Amino acid sequence: MSEYKDPSIFQIAFSLLASFFGVQNQANMDRDEQYIEKNGIKVYIIMGFFLVFCLLLTLFGIVKLVMHFAV
Repeated sequence: MSEYKDPSIFQIAFSLLASFFGVQNQANMDRDEQYIEKNGIKVYIIMGFFLVFCLLLTLFGIVKLVMHFAV
């Protein structure tokens, strides 16, 4: 395995977003796996919950906006 730099918080977020949609590439998966083996999965879990919360908040806002204009 080649040596990767630790991912930034934005790289972790984009990596999680890509994995949500199933379009993660192998290089990023290898980088994430190496980081998790070295530092643990805690950062990915926290960021995952944060991204799911943001997604739900966005969907809630869109539904409220549509319902407002539908009445």
